[in-house]
Formats: sequence, C-alpha cells, structure tokens
Amino acid sequence: MKRNSSRQHNLKRERQLRGWSQEDVAARIGSDPRTVGRWERGLTFPGPYFQQRLVDLFGKDAEALGFIAEQGENLSHAPTYSYDLHSNRDSGEAQHIDNDGEGPVTVAWPPNLPDEPYYPLPGRERDLHNLLAVLQDPQGALVITIDGLGGLGKTALAVELARRALHQGLFKGVIGDSAKHELFAGGEIVKVNEATLDFDALLDTIARQRGRWELTTLPREEKRAMVAQLLRQQRYLVLVDNLETAENADALVSHLRNLLGVSRAIVTSRKQVRHDFVQAHALKELAQEDALFFLRKDLEQRKVEQLMHASEEKLVAIYRVTGGAPLALKLVVAQARFLDLDVVLRRLSSAGSKLYSFIYRQSWEQLSLVAQKILIYIGRTVITTIGWEELATVGMEIAESEEQLLASIDELVAYSLLEVSLAANQVRYGTHQQTRQFVNSELPELWREQGLL
Repeated sequence: MKRNSSRQHNLKRERQLRGWSQEDVAARIGSDPRTVGRWERGLTFPGPYFQQRLVDLFGKDAEALGFIAEQGENLSHAPTYSYDLHSNRDSGEAQHIDNDGEGPVTVAWPPNLPDEPYYPLPGRERDLHNLLAVLQDPQGALVITIDGLGGLGKTALAVELARRALHQGLFKGVIGDSAKHELFAGGEIVKVNEATLDFDALLDTIARQRGRWELTTLPREEKRAMVAQLLRQQRYLVLVDNLETAENADALVSHLRNLLGVSRAIVTSRKQVRHDFVQAHALKELAQEDALFFLRKDLEQRKVEQLMHASEEKLVAIYRVTGGAPLALKLVVAQARFLDLDVVLRRLSSAGSKLYSFIYRQSWEQLSLVAQKILIYIGRTVITTIGWEELATVGMEIAESEEQLLASIDELVAYSLLEVSLAANQVRYGTHQQTRQFVNSELPELWREQGLL
C-alpha cells in the first residue's frame, strides 16, 4: 500500500484546498463519506465508476492527482466467483488465447465497454475470419456493422473481433462507447425506451480515452475536427455498441465517415445500416452444431451438474425451444439448475414469440426480494457495468448484511441475470441489454397485471 500513499494524500489535499469535507466529496460523486475516507487512507482504491466521477469533479487534474489506477494494482476487496467466464484474464485487461497455442496476449480495454465472453463456435469463427479480412485490407470498409435481434451475441462477436485485430497489431488500441437508455436534454436526464448514443457524446468519449480532456469543452465542430486529427495520427479501432434504433445507427455511422481517417470502426446495432463505406454483417441464430457446442461449454463453465451428462437429445430439445439464440440458451441452462429440465422445456414450448418475456418472468419469480431489488437498481441505473465499491454502498441500503448482499448477487449470477467480469483489476457487474429491457419495460407491466402498480 506504500506506493499509493502519495495518491491518497493528493486526494485529501485537493479536497481540503477546495474547502470540501469528506461529506462534500461523497455527495458530489454519489458515494458516502466512509468510502472517501478509505480512499484517502489508502485502504481501498476507487473503481472505474468512481474514478470517472472523481474525474468529472476535479477535471483535467484528476490523473495527476492519482485517480487512474496504475497497471498491475489490485486493491479491490470484492468477492470473486468460480463461475466467472472471465477467469482466464488477469490485470483487469482482456486476454485472447490464440488458436496456434502461442498463449495469451494482453490488451487494454475501455472500462465503459462490455468485455463479453466468447466461445469459438465453428460458424462464428467463419464470421470472424471474414470480418478480420476486412480490417486487414488497407482498402477495406471504414466501418463494420454487426446487426441482429437482441440476445444473438452481437457484442461478444464485436469484442472478439476487436481482440483479434489488436492481437495482430492492426491497431494501436480500442476506444469507444455503449448506447444508453438515458439522455441529457434541457438540463435534465430523460429516459428513452431504446438505447441511443449521441455523436457529440461519442466525441467526448474518444477525447477522454485518448487523454485529451480539454477537447470536451470545445464547440462541437471544433471538437469534431480535433478528434478527427487524433484518429488520423494513429490507427485506432472505434467500437460503438448496442445501437437500437435505425435512425440513431444510420446517423452515427454517417458521421464516422469523415471522422475516422486511418482508423476503423465496429458498430453493433439491432437495425441494418447501408452505406458504400460500410461492411454489414447480419447475425443469425446459432446452427444446431454451434448451439450444442455452446451449451456444453456453458454447462462446463457454470458447473451445472444436473445437465453435465445430459443426452444429446435433451440438448437438441433446448436448442429447438430457444431457436439457437445464445442468451436464451444461457437463461434456460440457468433455470435448469433449480427446476426440472422437462418442466422448463414444457413451459417454454408454449411461450411462442414471447420466449424471453416468459423466461425472465419465470426467473424473476424464483428470486429473493433482495435479489429482485438489486436487479432493479442495476437494470435501471447502470449503463454498462458497476464496480463492487458502488454496488456495496447501494446494496447495504437494500440488504441487511454483506452476507445477504453476496448471496443475492450469487442468485442473480446463477440465473444469468447478472454477468461478472474484471476491468482494471476490479470486479464488475453488468446485465445484458435484454435483461435491462425486461426490468425497465416488462417488469412494470407484470406489476400492473398483478395489481402492484
């Protein structure tokens, strides 16, 4: 902890210079005074969420004050999980195991982008081979778009494509952002039904991730010109995830044409985008061969003893009822940990086009009250992921003890409603976009049906 003492002293000194108490800092960033005190004493280090809040609070001096974690530091006291699909990664950075057996290659990963797990499925490998060829071609498309319905694995494919491009040295690094269900308009935060990403917000993200905080204060056109200059100086891969509306996807991709220079972009969207500088890839449900491979891998990772030795006939039945959507496969496996598989399949076979709604409702009813409240908080307030420091602060207002909070997190992970990853040596928690949609749209409707609203 010795090497962190100057950083923590800087935090305390800067706070005192501004005449702020620990309570003042805590109120401004949404934490609590005890947490700020632990940071100042070097007992813990702020995770990515609170690092960003401190950066917003102290401005461009934040990095000099030591609010950005040094590589290799591990000060998080959050719990770890044996079923974490990111267990093959360390140092809070993504690792890719190359097929030629050369071992892991470590690359930095932006904290506001989901670091999705990827299974090397035969069909997806063919997709990756073709898309990687586009990035390797000097005359290839400026932008690759990956479109398809929710739950098909668009983000996982985009993330793995980015990892492999970095592994081959095609780009200096990855920068980017994920679409949000909240917009800042008219001086207030407005919730929207479908996730969007404003081009001006993307410019701010790129500027911050390149360490050019001062650019965020410039007028839009001047900011755009400066960000374009940054992307022409070195070859970066811009990753834009989770665009849901056709209008937002088309408008944002159009802006990228004159922004990228020598850089390239990958965009995931529910709607297809057509431009002469875009290589569009429509993602479909998994073929049976891929789905069975995915199921076996997921069962192995999650150690679902009830299904580890299930017959191929049973796995084919899961594939048929889900249609081969990866997220649906994971959710069915999660339910089969607690319910008889035949019962689960029989119920799902009558769900028809409302498969996800049916699965989520069934899972919701199995959760404890504390787990339900944690899911509501994350689904309504967290855009990508949340760190243990913040979750513990909020969770202790919901749960009666830390043990109860941890048990509730275990519940959510077991039901595939909460995903666990590592970023900057910090445990991070997040939900799939489909899960957030259930929490924000379908859950209130369920309550109305039950007379709770």
